[in-house]
Amino acid sequence: MTVGVAGTAAAEDGGPEISFGASTSFAYDIARPPDQGANPNSTTGNTLNSLSYASWEQDRSFNIDLIQLGITGTRGRASYGAKLDFGDLAKLAGDSFDGDIALQEGWIGYDMDFLGLTAGRFGTPIGYEVIEPWGRSNISTSYAWGLQPVNHDGLKLHGSAAGIDMMIGVVNGFTVADDPIINVANPTGQLPANDTDDEKGVIGSIGGAPFEFLNWYVSGIYTELADTQDTSMVNAIISGAVQPGNYGLTYAIEGQWREDADALVTLGQQDLESWSIAAYLGTNVGATSLDLRFEYVDDGGILTSRQGAGTGGADLWEITATASWALVDGVDFRVEYRHNDANKDIFGDSRNANTDTQDVIQAQLVWYPEL
Repeated sequence: MTVGVAGTAAAEDGGPEISFGASTSFAYDIARPPDQGANPNSTTGNTLNSLSYASWEQDRSFNIDLIQLGITGTRGRASYGAKLDFGDLAKLAGDSFDGDIALQEGWIGYDMDFLGLTAGRFGTPIGYEVIEPWGRSNISTSYAWGLQPVNHDGLKLHGSAAGIDMMIGVVNGFTVADDPIINVANPTGQLPANDTDDEKGVIGSIGGAPFEFLNWYVSGIYTELADTQDTSMVNAIISGAVQPGNYGLTYAIEGQWREDADALVTLGQQDLESWSIAAYLGTNVGATSLDLRFEYVDDGGILTSRQGAGTGGADLWEITATASWALVDGVDFRVEYRHNDANKDIFGDSRNANTDTQDVIQAQLVWYPEL
């Protein structure tokens, strides 16, 4: 949530600093959807179930969610950073050929005292959750996160004034690799392109933290694709930390709206609109963390058409409970139960064809050491 809105204090030489993170998981979908064969992301079957898995791929399987190497540093007024991803989630972060390795970020920044300038590939300013499992409290991501971009290629200006952080930028498109299933009327799937045309998008954010118990943040993006499809998104978050009794409590409420005007989906050009609201609650009891997420999504067909579940749209809601234990410094073990519901039979079930509910139990090991 804080990517792209940092202040512009004068930098000193430092680094390079190396970071490392790794996550592996096992998911069990009680609905036991049909196997997807060699292509778990095929649009010829109903794969909406996979959005609830840590890996966004197979259930009843051990998965390497993400292995990430990162580097950051400063050199006078200049700064730099990069993230290289391996594993199942890498396909969501870049336009690589096989989808198992991607350059998530690679940027250079410059401090101009009153403003900071960043150019290259950087993380999106949009949304509460992030792609890194060690950067979020739940094993699975929300449906809203699946509607958001992950990163951008472009240029942005950012700075702070009177306790307010601001950012505005110009980017190639909605995200680094435009999704061919949404943007091209070809459900067989083709390689995603880094920049499919000469159109550009505009991103922006503004936020502040006046109190520990109340932070606010608003971000958005507008892009055009091939002089036809326009995508607009606005995301707003309030969050904070309170101290009831002896236990700390963190919370966040996220609201989001997205419209894909003249979207190129398999049934022709349509205007697809989605909105959602999600609430997050978390607390720590010793070495144990407990986190809850509640979410409602009026999909409008954006997620469901992308996952081969029809283009009529659906109302989705989910409740997710996650418990995490710190085994040693930098290593966490998590377990999670998630229940999904919908007003249509959009989840795959090998016993009852399609169904309107889904229940997933999964476990995850996360390693994020201090180097």
